[in-house]
Amino acid sequence: MVNSEPVNEWFIDGWQLGDTPRQLTLSDCEQLEQGCWYHCQRDAAGLKQWLSRVGVPSSLVSALLADDTRPRFEPLGEDTFLLIVRGINLNKGNNPDDMLSIRFLYFKGCLISTRKYPSRAIAEARRQCEEGNSPPSLLAMLVTIIDKLNRNIETFLDPIEEDIEFYAEHQDEADSQSLANLNKRLLKIRRFLTPQRYALDDLLQSEIAGLDALRMPLLNCRDLVVRINESINFYIDQIQVINQHLGQVQSEKVNRNTYLISMISIIFLPISFLTGLLGVNIGGMPGVDSSTAFWLFCIALLAVTVFEIILFRRMKFI
Repeated sequence: MVNSEPVNEWFIDGWQLGDTPRQLTLSDCEQLEQGCWYHCQRDAAGLKQWLSRVGVPSSLVSALLADDTRPRFEPLGEDTFLLIVRGINLNKGNNPDDMLSIRFLYFKGCLISTRKYPSRAIAEARRQCEEGNSPPSLLAMLVTIIDKLNRNIETFLDPIEEDIEFYAEHQDEADSQSLANLNKRLLKIRRFLTPQRYALDDLLQSEIAGLDALRMPLLNCRDLVVRINESINFYIDQIQVINQHLGQVQSEKVNRNTYLISMISIIFLPISFLTGLLGVNIGGMPGVDSSTAFWLFCIALLAVTVFEIILFRRMKFI
């Protein structure tokens, strides 16, 4: 099990990797040791001071602690780099598409990671360390975490894909609000996954010592991000097609209703004219002295209506 995480401490967990992983304590953090992974709480008091104390340059400290950053890879000299990636926020009470940020600093032969919210991918990697089957090196651990982050994104998209496929097959049951919500979630994820692909491309092209043996799993991570991006683009295109169908159906419905109202108005226009004409009281109203005038007038109106309907049908207006 993953250890409980103190919310008011900057040091969450740490491990010295190797054949037998050794868990670090706060007392092991007085100075950086090669082969060690330090996982830290980004917004906790004391982290900035510790980073400065162990020799991390101030510019890197700012990058590790920044509130909002896009995924990127930044080489910082021989065997030193900064990598920022994003993952699905699977914490209770949070929106998954509000993607959490994980920052990695490979520095002096050790790996420092910072986060604001817990990450399931990090928790799984820590669990591997506790079970004694952690990756053999820090770079292998980094690639493992990246892979877990990407696979969590892929898993999160599965029900979204099912919803879109359902709406595509049953377009009459789709509603614009649900589609708008799906589209918004996909756009928020794509916003970070596109630069994440470029960050992994840059990492693949770097000359970091020890990375050659990990090119293939890292390439698989990059390819997975590419596939996820392509899937998201396809889902967004599907939503647009469904929205166009809904708009067309709505437009046809409005046109039918408008046409029906227009035809009713045309049919009743002559009738209204006749009733208005006979209602003009100038020199007396016609037919007032006849007991059959009203019924004859009603028959005449009915005849006019029938004539109009027959005429419109022959002209294929109705």
